Amino acid sequence: MTETPKIFISYSWTNPDHEDWVINLAERLVSDGVDVVIDKWNLKEGQDKFNFMETMVKSKDIQKVLIILDKKYSEKAEQRAGGVGTETQIISPKIYGDVSQEKFIPIVSEKDENGNAYVPTYLEGRIYIDLSEQDKFEENYESLLRNIYQRPAYSKPKLGKAPTYLFEETPMTHKTSSILRSFDNQISKSPRRINSIVREFLDDFFDDLKGYSANVVPTRDIIAFGKAIHDNIVSYTSLRNDYVAFLDKLLKSEIEFDIDIFIRFFEKLPILKYPQDGRSSWSPSEFDNFRFFIHEIFLYTIAIGLKNEKYKFLEEILYSGYFFQDRYDYKKEAQRFNKLYNNVNIFDQYYKQTYSKDYFSPMADLIIKRLPENVNLDEIINADLLIYYVASLENLHWFPITYVYRTRDNGKFEVISRLVSLRHFEKVKVLFNVNSVKELQDKLLAFKEADKNQNGIGYSRSFDKVIPIYNLIEIEKIGTIR
Repeated sequence: MTETPKIFISYSWTNPDHEDWVINLAERLVSDGVDVVIDKWNLKEGQDKFNFMETMVKSKDIQKVLIILDKKYSEKAEQRAGGVGTETQIISPKIYGDVSQEKFIPIVSEKDENGNAYVPTYLEGRIYIDLSEQDKFEENYESLLRNIYQRPAYSKPKLGKAPTYLFEETPMTHKTSSILRSFDNQISKSPRRINSIVREFLDDFFDDLKGYSANVVPTRDIIAFGKAIHDNIVSYTSLRNDYVAFLDKLLKSEIEFDIDIFIRFFEKLPILKYPQDGRSSWSPSEFDNFRFFIHEIFLYTIAIGLKNEKYKFLEEILYSGYFFQDRYDYKKEAQRFNKLYNNVNIFDQYYKQTYSKDYFSPMADLIIKRLPENVNLDEIINADLLIYYVASLENLHWFPITYVYRTRDNGKFEVISRLVSLRHFEKVKVLFNVNSVKELQDKLLAFKEADKNQNGIGYSRSFDKVIPIYNLIEIEKIGTIR
């Protein structure tokens, strides 16, 4: 329970109206749990009023002294006249020399014709609480209460930890990092700028990504070359984390943005698989790091969309037509997301020699081992599987390279297994490009009939296979419960 604060009110006997104003303030404070000492209530006949004042001002039992400032009080304080003058002589050295000078709170009850508070010289420079204006009285009265109870409206936050990036031995400087750090503040102040913020981030991300050119020439030493590509991929992790964190913040913000900004961003990515310096001769493997980046970035885009249940966002990403930029730019027809699929095996020999020979896919293992803090294992695998299932239904190629890392519970894949719920179906039907339960049922049955891999696809050396989508749920039960 909060300890009862005890205060003393110092004021001038200006006139009956002013005295009533002071008493009303005292009564209001008492009703709010403050023990008030004031001469009208506590000074009895026969007592020395000057001794009473001095005792109250100096008493350790009095947490606060409220000094009610009106024209008369200020005049008496300047002239050191009457009881006010006596109190002024007592309080002045306390204010100037006492370490607990916050004990004394000036309260303005009257202002001059120019709106200036009556503040005596000995209190000049002190922050006061203004109770002279009726329209601001309640707000400022709350400030007084908070001061008395030492419960300020704004408190200094708990001291956090210094950002780790400040202490990295070789910190990477990305333009995206500053946008990410200021994102929350920017959208809270200017939510209408969301499109320009997203565009700026993705443009800067693309520019920063271009800077990760491996700058190595393929040699017959496939181990050394594979290591160079592998190390380059690892070095870009902090930039990738910026992308993942930004997208997560963006989707959590619930602010609508133009999806075309993302579509155009993905359309630019394939150009990174070609030299930017105009060379006419090169080896595709020189740009395998960028192939890895493109595949992984798309995978995380789907993972963050699923994590935040942004199914409309995912629909646009998975079903939009992309006019991908190419080195030659001769293909003008729209293509699908599967062009962003890349199988990178240039560092396989290095990876298996360095870690283990038993990897089905070093590329998949490297993706899994570099998960950022805000994405877990099941989320990235489910993203890979969702892309595969959509691609299968759309007759596109996408092999879910991470599927072998599924946990035991991951086999359910709730986005699909929960389709028995009509409410869930209505939320996620856009992922399957259908409008009704029957349309999805017909689509799955037709795919099942045409599918040649009814036991599921998988790595050739693995007994674990990817369960076909039509086997994840009993098709006839879709949408049968609420």
